[in-house]
Amino acid sequence: MQKWKWTLIIIAAVFGITGCSGGSNLADANTISVQKDGSIKQVIVEQFERSYYNVDELSEMAQKKIDQFNNGADNIVCDSIKTKDGKIIVEITYQTGTDYSDFNNRELFSGTVEEAEAKGYSLKHAVAVDGSDINEEQLAGIAQNHVLIVQTKEGEELDVKVYDKILYTSGNVIPSGKKDVYIGAEGEDMLSYIIFQ
Repeated sequence: MQKWKWTLIIIAAVFGITGCSGGSNLADANTISVQKDGSIKQVIVEQFERSYYNVDELSEMAQKKIDQFNNGADNIVCDSIKTKDGKIIVEITYQTGTDYSDFNNRELFSGTVEEAEAKGYSLKHAVAVDGSDINEEQLAGIAQNHVLIVQTKEGEELDVKVYDKILYTSGNVIPSGKKDVYIGAEGEDMLSYIIFQ
């Protein structure tokens, strides 16, 4: 039963192995990065008890799930899988935000502010990186800027990286660099957004 539970966790976290190669930089925490070409890179970091679980067996089960989703395409590709300091670290590329959303069963939108608002997202409570509120005039002036909207589940922490300078975020986001933010664990599912140049 415990082994099956761990298998489900791995599958839910997209622990695929086909096409994996070495050589990429390993993150220390769960991370999502939005790329200029619209693809989404995900790094999953989980504790791994090597003495009890067989990584090859669990990864094979997860890969079957990825293959079913891809249906002969390459919508999801595993870039690398490694173990480090008792953790398993997996790097995945999704061709689009929709692929990420559909596979992980959580919301993710990547596009312009104007496109986000047309889809019903409200960004009027955004705050600048210095903590000041955004007004309607400023919001109208950034219609063509980019926004990443991502859902985190209850108790989940997430680092988010974008490809240009961050201008505004939702109030639950903590800037950690010019192009990076940290989303802390909350007691419920929530949406966070990052508006950038």
